[in-house]
Amino acid sequence: MVREQNVKLMSRIAIYEKRAGKKEIPMHKFYKGDYVRLNCLKSVVSATIVFVLAAVLVIIYKMEYLLTNILKMNYVRIAVITLAVYAVWVFLYWLVARIIYAARYEKARSNIIIYNHHLKKLQEEGHKEMVKAKGGVVIGDDFIDF
Repeated sequence: MVREQNVKLMSRIAIYEKRAGKKEIPMHKFYKGDYVRLNCLKSVVSATIVFVLAAVLVIIYKMEYLLTNILKMNYVRIAVITLAVYAVWVFLYWLVARIIYAARYEKARSNIIIYNHHLKKLQEEGHKEMVKAKGGVVIGDDFIDF
């Protein structure tokens, strides 16, 4: 027998799974720290790629100057400045990513709690329906038939 309450519950579950659940359910297979670290690592890798591409563009843009002054440049100073800029760039990128991913996890946490509550409620209702259909009583996990 289809009950209106079960249909509403299943609809809520399906809507959540189709919309926000696509991102939030896989997110909660991780602990918060692991999720944040993994995404920060991805962000650091992407920040490094962006930095390298920007450095290549600057080198291409300044190619004429570099070729005319190739013997006069202080390469140690250039390397130190480049590494310092890279370190600041990656640190800022990492910090922003850490804040964003921690906030996303916390926001999704409350939705997952509600989702799990709905699933548990639906499972209990289904279990009650099964017992009524078989005409027995459930004690713990065991089925007793009369």
